[in-house]
Amino acid sequence: MPKSTPQLDPERHAAFLIVALANKISASASRAYTRRFGVGVMEWRVLAMVARDPGTTAVQVGQLSGVDKSSVSRAAQSLIRRGYMTAVEDAADNRRSFLELTPLGQALHDKVILASLEREARLLDGFSGPEREALVNLLARLSANMALVQAEGEDDG
Repeated sequence: MPKSTPQLDPERHAAFLIVALANKISASASRAYTRRFGVGVMEWRVLAMVARDPGTTAVQVGQLSGVDKSSVSRAAQSLIRRGYMTAVEDAADNRRSFLELTPLGQALHDKVILASLEREARLLDGFSGPEREALVNLLARLSANMALVQAEGEDDG
Protein backbone atom coordinates (compact mmCIF):
# COMPACT_ATOMS: atom_id res chain seq x y z
CA MET A 1 0.00 0.00 0.00
CA PRO A 2 1.52 3.39 -0.99
CA LYS A 3 2.39 5.83 1.73
CA SER A 4 0.13 8.85 1.87
CA THR A 5 2.58 11.22 3.54
CA PRO A 6 6.01 12.31 2.37
CA GLN A 7 8.98 10.44 3.80
CA LEU A 8 12.34 11.89 4.74
CA ASP A 9 15.11 10.90 2.33
CA PRO A 10 18.28 11.25 4.43
CA GLU A 11 20.42 11.33 1.29
CA ARG A 12 18.53 14.31 -0.20
CA HIS A 13 17.24 16.29 2.83
CA ALA A 14 19.52 19.30 3.31
CA ALA A 15 18.91 19.81 7.03
CA PHE A 16 19.44 16.10 7.77
CA LEU A 17 22.69 16.02 5.79
CA ILE A 18 24.00 19.19 7.47
CA VAL A 19 23.16 18.02 10.99
CA ALA A 20 24.56 14.53 10.41
CA LEU A 21 27.80 15.95 8.99
CA ALA A 22 28.08 18.51 11.79
CA ASN A 23 27.59 15.78 14.40
CA LYS A 24 30.27 13.59 12.80
CA ILE A 25 32.72 16.50 12.52
CA SER A 26 32.07 17.56 16.11
CA ALA A 27 32.43 14.07 17.59
CA SER A 28 35.62 13.40 15.66
CA ALA A 29 37.11 16.77 16.60
CA SER A 30 36.21 16.28 20.25
CA ARG A 31 38.00 12.92 20.35
CA ALA A 32 41.05 14.27 18.53
CA TYR A 33 41.35 17.50 20.55
CA THR A 34 40.77 15.74 23.87
CA ARG A 35 43.44 13.19 23.08
CA ARG A 36 46.00 15.67 21.71
CA PHE A 37 45.33 18.83 23.71
CA GLY A 38 43.12 17.94 26.68
CA VAL A 39 40.16 20.04 25.50
CA GLY A 40 36.88 18.95 23.97
CA VAL A 41 35.27 20.52 20.95
CA MET A 42 33.05 22.86 23.01
CA GLU A 43 36.08 24.18 24.90
CA TRP A 44 37.85 24.59 21.57
CA ARG A 45 34.93 26.59 20.15
CA VAL A 46 35.02 28.91 23.14
CA LEU A 47 38.80 29.31 22.88
CA ALA A 48 38.54 30.05 19.16
CA MET A 49 35.75 32.62 19.56
CA VAL A 50 37.47 34.40 22.46
CA ALA A 51 40.79 34.45 20.56
CA ARG A 52 38.96 36.00 17.61
CA ASP A 53 37.05 38.50 19.73
CA PRO A 54 38.66 39.12 23.15
CA GLY A 55 36.16 40.43 25.67
CA THR A 56 33.23 38.55 24.17
CA THR A 57 30.63 36.99 26.46
CA ALA A 58 29.33 33.42 26.75
CA VAL A 59 26.00 34.60 25.35
CA GLN A 60 27.71 36.05 22.29
CA VAL A 61 29.75 32.86 21.74
CA GLY A 62 26.55 30.83 21.98
CA GLN A 63 24.68 33.06 19.53
CA LEU A 64 27.48 32.97 16.98
CA SER A 65 28.07 29.23 17.23
CA GLY A 66 24.43 28.19 17.61
CA VAL A 67 25.08 26.51 20.96
CA ASP A 68 23.05 27.09 24.11
CA LYS A 69 24.52 29.45 26.69
CA SER A 70 24.74 26.80 29.40
CA SER A 71 27.03 24.59 27.29
CA VAL A 72 29.22 27.57 26.49
CA SER A 73 29.27 28.63 30.15
CA ARG A 74 30.33 25.14 31.29
CA ALA A 75 33.14 25.08 28.72
CA ALA A 76 34.24 28.59 29.72
CA GLN A 77 34.25 27.66 33.42
CA SER A 78 36.39 24.62 32.66
CA LEU A 79 38.85 26.79 30.74
CA ILE A 80 38.92 29.35 33.57
CA ARG A 81 39.55 26.67 36.23
CA ARG A 82 42.44 25.32 34.17
CA GLY A 83 44.03 28.74 33.68
CA TYR A 84 43.34 29.14 29.96
CA MET A 85 40.89 32.03 30.30
CA THR A 86 39.74 34.75 32.65
CA ALA A 87 36.31 36.28 33.12
CA VAL A 88 35.94 39.92 34.08
CA GLU A 89 32.56 40.84 35.54
CA ASP A 90 30.72 43.64 33.76
CA ALA A 91 30.50 46.57 36.19
CA ALA A 92 27.16 47.60 34.65
CA ASP A 93 25.62 44.11 34.73
CA ASN A 94 27.01 41.57 37.19
CA ARG A 95 25.24 38.72 35.33
CA ARG A 96 27.62 39.17 32.40
CA SER A 97 31.35 38.52 32.20
CA PHE A 98 33.83 39.37 29.49
CA LEU A 99 36.07 36.46 28.49
CA GLU A 100 39.79 36.80 27.74
CA LEU A 101 42.49 34.23 27.01
CA THR A 102 45.45 34.01 29.35
CA PRO A 103 48.93 33.55 27.82
CA LEU A 104 48.50 29.81 28.50
CA GLY A 105 45.13 29.89 26.71
CA GLN A 106 46.60 31.76 23.75
CA ALA A 107 49.38 29.16 23.49
CA LEU A 108 46.79 26.36 23.56
CA HIS A 109 44.71 28.14 20.92
CA ASP A 110 47.76 28.52 18.70
CA LYS A 111 48.36 24.75 18.81
CA VAL A 112 44.75 23.67 18.35
CA ILE A 113 44.08 26.08 15.47
CA LEU A 114 46.78 24.36 13.42
CA ALA A 115 45.15 20.97 14.02
CA SER A 116 41.74 22.47 13.22
CA LEU A 117 42.96 23.88 9.92
CA GLU A 118 44.58 20.53 9.04
CA ARG A 119 41.28 18.76 9.73
CA GLU A 120 39.40 21.26 7.57
CA ALA A 121 41.90 20.76 4.73
CA ARG A 122 41.32 16.98 4.90
CA LEU A 123 37.55 17.50 4.98
CA LEU A 124 37.74 19.65 1.85
CA ASP A 125 40.22 17.40 0.05
CA GLY A 126 39.37 17.20 -3.64
CA PHE A 127 37.46 20.50 -3.67
CA SER A 128 38.87 23.19 -5.93
CA GLY A 129 39.40 26.74 -4.66
CA PRO A 130 36.22 27.96 -6.36
CA GLU A 131 34.25 24.99 -4.98
CA ARG A 132 35.46 25.76 -1.46
CA GLU A 133 34.45 29.40 -1.89
CA ALA A 134 31.05 28.39 -3.28
CA LEU A 135 30.49 25.98 -0.37
CA VAL A 136 31.28 28.65 2.22
CA ASN A 137 29.01 31.13 0.44
CA LEU A 138 26.15 28.60 0.32
CA LEU A 139 26.58 27.78 4.00
CA ALA A 140 26.52 31.50 4.83
CA ARG A 141 23.29 31.87 2.86
CA LEU A 142 21.75 28.92 4.69
CA SER A 143 22.79 30.46 7.99
CA ALA A 144 21.15 33.75 7.01
CA ASN A 145 17.95 31.90 6.09
CA MET A 146 17.67 30.58 9.64
CA ALA A 147 16.03 33.88 10.55
CA LEU A 148 13.18 32.96 8.19
CA VAL A 149 12.85 29.47 9.67
CA GLN A 150 12.93 30.71 13.24
CA ALA A 151 10.47 33.51 12.49
CA GLU A 152 7.90 30.86 11.58
CA GLY A 153 8.71 28.77 14.63
CA GLU A 154 9.97 25.92 12.45
CA ASP A 155 13.49 25.65 13.84
CA ASP A 156 13.24 21.89 14.38
CA GLY A 157 15.13 20.96 11.19
